Amino acid sequence: MTNMNKKRIYMILGLAWPVMFSQLLQTLLEIVDLYFVSNINSEEIVALVSGVGFSTSILGVFIVFSQLTATGAIAIISRRIGEKNDKEVFSITEQALILSLIVGFLIVIGIYIFMDPLLDGIGASGNVHLYAKNYLSIVLVGVPFMFFNLTGRSVLQAMGDTKTPMVIFVSMNVINIIFDPILIYGYSIFPELGYRGAALATLVSNIVAFLLMLYVIFSKVYKKDFKHVIRSFKIDVKVILRIIKIGFYSAIQAISRPITGLLMFKIASYTGTNSVAAFTIGGRMFNLVFIILMGLTTSISVLTGQNLGKGDIEEAENYIKDGLKIAAINMIIFIIPYFIFSEGIIRLFIEDIEVIKIGSNYLRIVYLGVIFVIYPVVYGGAFLGSGDTLPPMLASLVANWAFKLPIAYIFAKVLNMGANWVWLAISISVFVEAIVIIAWFRKGRWKEKVV
Repeated sequence: MTNMNKKRIYMILGLAWPVMFSQLLQTLLEIVDLYFVSNINSEEIVALVSGVGFSTSILGVFIVFSQLTATGAIAIISRRIGEKNDKEVFSITEQALILSLIVGFLIVIGIYIFMDPLLDGIGASGNVHLYAKNYLSIVLVGVPFMFFNLTGRSVLQAMGDTKTPMVIFVSMNVINIIFDPILIYGYSIFPELGYRGAALATLVSNIVAFLLMLYVIFSKVYKKDFKHVIRSFKIDVKVILRIIKIGFYSAIQAISRPITGLLMFKIASYTGTNSVAAFTIGGRMFNLVFIILMGLTTSISVLTGQNLGKGDIEEAENYIKDGLKIAAINMIIFIIPYFIFSEGIIRLFIEDIEVIKIGSNYLRIVYLGVIFVIYPVVYGGAFLGSGDTLPPMLASLVANWAFKLPIAYIFAKVLNMGANWVWLAISISVFVEAIVIIAWFRKGRWKEKVV
């Protein structure tokens, strides 16, 4: 490895590790959250876990609309940082944050109005529907704060600061983990709220993170100049449309995954409630695989954008190549535990023998395809940093809608072949997505994108 390669790797990991660490805590939080919920003393524990799974999946679909602002912000701001255009950094930040709150409030209103049809549509019935609705109703209140936090994080990351967002999101997760058992099981002056307590802990942590992010943005971007912020405050439709133009394809790509995830819940339900519970637990565990990969997406997008802003295309390409190497190492690390200890991993969350069997098969089968996710992750980061967000969207749509959903439906509903074949459809779709995005990346059009 040459000195230049070492320098690039240090730069990639230097930007990526705070994102990885905060994502690790977020993933652990989701696992801990699920652990506390799954240990509630209830005769309907499978329905309870499934209800939480349905509600978080619906929320996941709509949270991706934050990509409208986050992706546009990171693409434009990183490019302007490379060009040393501070004035436009200020303007893009202001409009991105305004847009994030507007979109967040619209999402809340929409989900509240259509919550019952959404839950019915994905197969949540009986007590599963009730648990999902109660959980989702509480968590929804924090969505505008969540959108603001995600956009603020992208602004800071585009500026090359991934550590401050890490501190904010670590604080948020610590607060959530502390309040989870207190509000779920009850302690001192706090009543026992059950699974509703888990939702309330999430809401409280999002509000605290919002206050921290607001202060950091005011300090780092606006230099605590309150008068200047007030004087310059306005809704600039032209700037907002620029942000949306870049973020639109990314949002479509992002929403494709959780929508197909919801539909996969529906398809999994054809093979039984145990499959839904296994899908919920297995999905949370696979988030661990994406910790390093998400950090790489952020660092590659920032470094690609900044180097394109400087006019150094060759250096941008070098960062992308080294990013792929790091991603490949990450995937190799997870092979052993997910194949050898899959049953033990699922058993940590539930004692039901059938769920353990189905869940362990999920981990083994899905990982066969997830190995290839390094290409959509790293090349997707490069496309994002360049502002060319169409190719990742098309790759995702083809993989999920033309392959995963039809194949899974045929296996589960038409042929009645069981859950393992549904998991195989997921593996196939990831492989297809990798092939499509590799082909598009090699065309090289991302190098010429103007934002």
